[in-house]
Amino acid sequence: MMTVYEAFDKFRRRLELTETEQADATSKHTSLSDFVKSKFEIDKTLLTGSYARDTKTKPLSDVDIFCIFKDNAKKYRWERPEKVLSDFEKELASEYGSDKVKIRRRSVMVTLDDEPIDDSSEEVLSFDIVPAYTLNQDFEIPDFELGTWIKTNPFVHASKATEANKNYTAKWKPLVKMIKTWNRNAGKPVSPSFLLEVMALQIIVPPAPSAINYPYELKAFFATAINRIGEEWADPAGLGPPVSDQMDSTKINAAIKALTTAEETATRAIMLEKAGNIGAALAEWQSLFGSRFSMS
Repeated sequence: MMTVYEAFDKFRRRLELTETEQADATSKHTSLSDFVKSKFEIDKTLLTGSYARDTKTKPLSDVDIFCIFKDNAKKYRWERPEKVLSDFEKELASEYGSDKVKIRRRSVMVTLDDEPIDDSSEEVLSFDIVPAYTLNQDFEIPDFELGTWIKTNPFVHASKATEANKNYTAKWKPLVKMIKTWNRNAGKPVSPSFLLEVMALQIIVPPAPSAINYPYELKAFFATAINRIGEEWADPAGLGPPVSDQMDSTKINAAIKALTTAEETATRAIMLEKAGNIGAALAEWQSLFGSRFSMS
């Protein structure tokens, strides 16, 4: 039987992108990009979001593709978000099927593969196509719910994640991926999952322990998040609306309940490990993270 340390190290490695996943993402991105460019005045497309920040959970879904309009392409510049999103939906549906395309808050989701029956899949299941205009050094993207275009900058988000990881002995991103894997396994009580990453920028901060102990780090995060999930969490780039604006009182209460359960489970697992009951400790951790956390 593995030790808890060995199980977490294996878990960390299983959350890293494989060459197969990266190749699949690149291939599908190229195909989608070529199609979008054939229908709209797009200058270039970029893989962004948590995939680009290396904080994506598996199996890979909702991978962001920024579709940046040409500078002289002003057709949608002053239109309401639903216009551009509807037009993208229409064109993408003609290629991929209406049942595979859906308008989301700030993007159009294209589903390419069904959810796998287990966690062995190394394919990208879906992409979020995000129309964008450049605005000096930043970007503007449509927000269907707010009914307006909002400012954002995925490069600032990526830079902050990279800096946080560097300052936390390269263990910040693995911790974030573990936390987001818990959220996915728990039914996504915290939405969007990017909110957990934003919270981690303030909760998982230097100085890092000389030796990172994942169980204690996770327990500490859950305990702090219980008390802070109801706060307003600003866009790290200081541009768009709060990242926490989807969390109304009902969702906050549900998230507090889920985080409390997670903290209690982590505490129980740590106590079981101390008592020498490694198998039971590993089972508790697996209940938090699902089958990607292996007990053997």
